[in-house]
Amino acid sequence: MQSIPKIVLITLLAALLSVATVPVVSAQDELPAKIEEILAQVEGDVRLQVAGEHLFMPGELQRFYGERDYRPLWSTDDPRGREQIRVLLHYLSWSTSEGLCEVDYHLPFFRTLLSRFTIAENDYRFPYLRWSGWYDLLLTDALFHYAMHLLEGRVPSEAIQDGWTLRKQKVDLSRVVAYTFDRDELEKVLHDIQPSHPGYLKLQKALSRYREIEAFGGWARIPDGETLRPGMFDRRISLLRTRLLLTDDLETLPPLDSLRMESEDVEAVKHFQRRHGLYPDGVVGERTLAALNVPVSQRVRQIELNMERWRWLPKSLGRNYLLVNIADFRANVVEEEETVLSLPVVVGNAYRKTPVFSAELEYVEFAPYWLVPPTILEEDKLPVIRSDPGYLQRNHYEIVSWDQQQDIDPQSIDWSTVDGESFPGVLRQRPGPWNPLGRVKFIFPNDYAIYLHDTNRRDLFRQRNRKYSSGCIRLQRPDKLANYLLCDSGWNEKLVDKAMSGSVSQQVYLEQPLPVHVLYWTSWIDDDGLVNFREDVYNRDQDLQQALDQLDAGCIIHKPNLARR
Repeated sequence: MQSIPKIVLITLLAALLSVATVPVVSAQDELPAKIEEILAQVEGDVRLQVAGEHLFMPGELQRFYGERDYRPLWSTDDPRGREQIRVLLHYLSWSTSEGLCEVDYHLPFFRTLLSRFTIAENDYRFPYLRWSGWYDLLLTDALFHYAMHLLEGRVPSEAIQDGWTLRKQKVDLSRVVAYTFDRDELEKVLHDIQPSHPGYLKLQKALSRYREIEAFGGWARIPDGETLRPGMFDRRISLLRTRLLLTDDLETLPPLDSLRMESEDVEAVKHFQRRHGLYPDGVVGERTLAALNVPVSQRVRQIELNMERWRWLPKSLGRNYLLVNIADFRANVVEEEETVLSLPVVVGNAYRKTPVFSAELEYVEFAPYWLVPPTILEEDKLPVIRSDPGYLQRNHYEIVSWDQQQDIDPQSIDWSTVDGESFPGVLRQRPGPWNPLGRVKFIFPNDYAIYLHDTNRRDLFRQRNRKYSSGCIRLQRPDKLANYLLCDSGWNEKLVDKAMSGSVSQQVYLEQPLPVHVLYWTSWIDDDGLVNFREDVYNRDQDLQQALDQLDAGCIIHKPNLARR
């Protein structure tokens, strides 16, 4: 930790000696009036500071102290009060391990204060700390701010992107703190509000490991050059091995004097490639080299940003659920925190991004019609239909009433004037191999009309970054998901295949709806305990970073060393 500037320390000592503009009092019964006076000053000047500290949550403090007649929350005059101060400062000291920033909780201020003054009995090394209204407010402010960050995140999810709509139940911090101190349960409450999902806790361990690597200087950049292939001699092989050893991709070290790319090196490169969503061919080409040369500081930051996303979520995603990771282009069925089915997917393109949300998968529809969404109708279909009268018939489209019970003759529509809003019904495409939904779709009702479905463009799964849909999620092997979902309903592979190959639509409801979470992770820990990283395909890491940069605290969790790129 950087030492506190001399000018700040002088200000702090001045406050302690009662020569600053904010008086320090020792009598507990005088503190309510002083706290009320300080809060009145803060209300008039939100920039009011003492020793360089300002209040992060003045509105909550006004309400909280007002409801308790401005009585102080903390005390150094009794063992219980001193222990509460120690407990909170202990938890705050671990905030960096959560990917949080300790200056958001006045920790450097209190750490410096208690290195020169004591709150312990019979400790004569330092002068005894006389408690003040400012100290009480700063410590309560730290508690409020810390609890809010753990429960809701440092920035509101809705401030980052409209698509991230998952909501946690709002917590009344004033009531929680009042309840905590009434029952003397500060340590229990601080423990209970820590995120406890295994995905978060595993990232926390990874953060510690990558920070260790950074503390020891990180990894050296591997120079550009010829593609490194198995059996090839190259002076860069030693740098490659060091890089792979640091992240545990290389476990068995080849002969130290060998500059040949040995089989152990090839397997280590494949291991690295799998963790980074690259084709695992064991060849260090342009993309693999670029991933190897991402600075460790940037990986640290990537982990921290994804930990922030976890803080936006409920503590549990459910015992069993389907998780779509947009950035990984993959859908996983999870049972008791173990992935039992994993399928490649295609997600929304840069203009029609797949949103982040949760819903419940209710039914499977075989041989589905494709109902053309209003946006696609307006922007894509109507211009083509106007210029090509035979387009509808050739491509198996039909127009039906809004309740889909009556056919509408295309000849009855004035195509020169109709638009998306005045369209008289629903444009839909009949089931068949031409249908973009393929042979089956999976419905989980939501505000975005997003669902999982088969596709008639299987060639897209050969691509690395599969951003080609208009928002919905296309599955490579939808039959596997259908078999999984319906196996408890008397269905088998033969029945599923028959229904998918039919020409008549059929809806089959699940006996128990399955939670679906469409999320965005660019870093996570897989079932094998490996740290995974992916590209920020929607620039959502960048959006989150910018939001964090704009916080009033001016605190950046971690700034990547851009000079090393």
